[in-house]
Amino acid sequence: MSEDVLRIEKLENGFEVEVYDEKIAEANRKPKNVSYESPWKAYAFSTKEEVVAFVSKELDKLPKSTQEEFDGAATAAFKE
Repeated sequence: MSEDVLRIEKLENGFEVEVYDEKIAEANRKPKNVSYESPWKAYAFSTKEEVVAFVSKELDKLPKSTQEEFDGAATAAFKE
């Protein structure tokens, strides 16, 4: 998995937000997959308010970080 899951870039006339799609990345790793599709999906916005609204909706969809996954596994292991 990519360590970045969301990128925001300021452009001359607005903003570009890129969101990493783990499902597409997984499909790219399958040996039978003959075509590559970028796991980064780009969205364009004119105002900061549009960016904030979009990112707010996307936050719940973002995957856990590797550190969060490690912490969760460690906590579960220590409970045993």
